[in-house]
Amino acid sequence: MHPFEKVVMDLTVRARQKKDGLSLSMLLDEVHEGRKEVLELSKDWIAKIKATPTARDAYECTEEAKEQITGVFLELLSEPWGGVMELQRSLRTTPAVRLDCPAVVLVGAPNVGKSSIVRAISSGTPEVNNYPFTTRGMTLGHVEVFWESDGDVSSGNVAGVSIPSQRKISQEKLAHRGVKTRRMRETEALGGTAVGGGGDEAVPPEETKGIMSDDGEEYEERTISTSNNRPGPSGRTFAVSQLCQIMDSPGVLNRRDGTKARNEMEELTLAAMSHLPTAVMYVMDLSGGAGDKCSSVEDQLILRRELRSRFPRRPWVDVISKVDLGVVDGAR
Repeated sequence: MHPFEKVVMDLTVRARQKKDGLSLSMLLDEVHEGRKEVLELSKDWIAKIKATPTARDAYECTEEAKEQITGVFLELLSEPWGGVMELQRSLRTTPAVRLDCPAVVLVGAPNVGKSSIVRAISSGTPEVNNYPFTTRGMTLGHVEVFWESDGDVSSGNVAGVSIPSQRKISQEKLAHRGVKTRRMRETEALGGTAVGGGGDEAVPPEETKGIMSDDGEEYEERTISTSNNRPGPSGRTFAVSQLCQIMDSPGVLNRRDGTKARNEMEELTLAAMSHLPTAVMYVMDLSGGAGDKCSSVEDQLILRRELRSRFPRRPWVDVISKVDLGVVDGAR
């Protein structure tokens, strides 16, 4: 399991434990004890059924055994098994981050406008409200970037961007897993590469290279390149395109008391910066509207210095949000 997935699983389990006081280990222990009771009861009933003199007696004994075993199962295992299933559902709602797809994580103090930016530039739809800690988990959006040629990719000369449809994102995920739809197979049989619009995309050839994260682990970065032109913004076609991930993260606090302890939401943000091959977009609200309690301009600048020094190898972009509201005195 990838380190980021381990952290997400651990934080989800801890959040569940805070909610109802039940940990995964407690639930599994209850399931194990209930399983032992059901097995012992089953053995007793099997012996009784074998000792019956006639087939009719065996049938009646079997029906009685099924009823009693079902009652014991519901009494001992229904609640802990339901807790395990709830935990499983919580884990399934976490976003599936692709390690071979470029990603940008938006980081900053609470209520500085990260979610609004994600909504504006990607397919992500995080909740947006005017109070701190609106974002309580990792929200993932996508944006497609286009280049005129392979040379423009290496030089960073972007020709255009667009927000892909959910259909396009689903097709990319299928292609990544090696799953081909009927339309993909039909297109390949005709010797072409499906592009955009209503067609399903075939898996394009790819170039890979290794990149290193701050924890020293090497990941694979994939640049999708096709020989056929691909449709982009305003109907133009481009030689090269890449689907990129935009991650909205919970706000991080400047701990004025000097403590290093972080809550689960903050640890999720730091885990994305630590374990995923992401660039960082640090969002600041210098208008004074984010709230002085946890997101004052001073707190945001201190937090920026702390995170920048902690992750010095991350590609880093500073973004100032809410510029239409002005800048407080001394923020410049």
